[in-house]
Amino acid sequence: MKPLSSFLRFAISAAAIGAALISAPALAGPLFTVDEGSVPGTAANLVVADRISFEYHARVEQTIVGGLGGGNDPFTQTGFLTKAAFGSPTGGSVPSQLNALNGYGIYGLFTITGQSDTLAGGIHATFQTLTMTLYIDPNQDTSLSVSNVAGSPVNVGGVAGDDFAIVTYTIDVGEAHIFAGLAQGDFKALLNATLTPQGQLFFVNPNPFFPLESLSGNTNSFIGGSLTDSFIAMADGGGLELFQAAVPEPGTIALLGIGLFGLGMTARRQQGGQRQA
Repeated sequence: MKPLSSFLRFAISAAAIGAALISAPALAGPLFTVDEGSVPGTAANLVVADRISFEYHARVEQTIVGGLGGGNDPFTQTGFLTKAAFGSPTGGSVPSQLNALNGYGIYGLFTITGQSDTLAGGIHATFQTLTMTLYIDPNQDTSLSVSNVAGSPVNVGGVAGDDFAIVTYTIDVGEAHIFAGLAQGDFKALLNATLTPQGQLFFVNPNPFFPLESLSGNTNSFIGGSLTDSFIAMADGGGLELFQAAVPEPGTIALLGIGLFGLGMTARRQQGGQRQA
């Protein structure tokens, strides 16, 4: 078993990544239905989508135990993600009350551990454990932040007393790649998803709901990393989540990660004024 770590570096914003990901019909997953009326304070509305885009912020603490090329370097990643939009299989986002005026928010708190090794001037990270809980913020009045102090949890502030959990996750398999110069890379993971009773009121179709979720994307900044010394780094980025009814064929998750990485590189080139062939 392996989780969600990325030591990537892109000169693109998480919003730009999310826009590219949510509009890509080639990365479609199976359809699911959300009952937004189950969230206190929202209007009755059913959303049919095939993906959810997200942004994340995290602290990565890595210990170098063998020097450059020594391998088996343990890391812990602590952070939060926020859901950006529901996506349509035909491309674009599906109208919803998520992040809308008088709507609601969705966020997840996660902790990941694993080991990494240097690879061709970059890093290959293997995920070993992951715990994450997804919450609904009915009034969008919860604040989240990550400290650069080792071992500190995600700071959950504002008004969080009315938030409620809808999904819990554990890791099935996952990895991340950082290429030469800590300048670019990708991450992907397959997660076991379990709905809470309130989550079953929110995700209403299919029933029973999908037991698996694939998560993949890019990171737009990774500050403080090193190939030779132990470090604490701050990372942020974005990606998308697709639910799965069964374990994908070998290579499917890797191909998804490569596809998302390609989208990130395209956006980076476009921001730099270069033309994509």
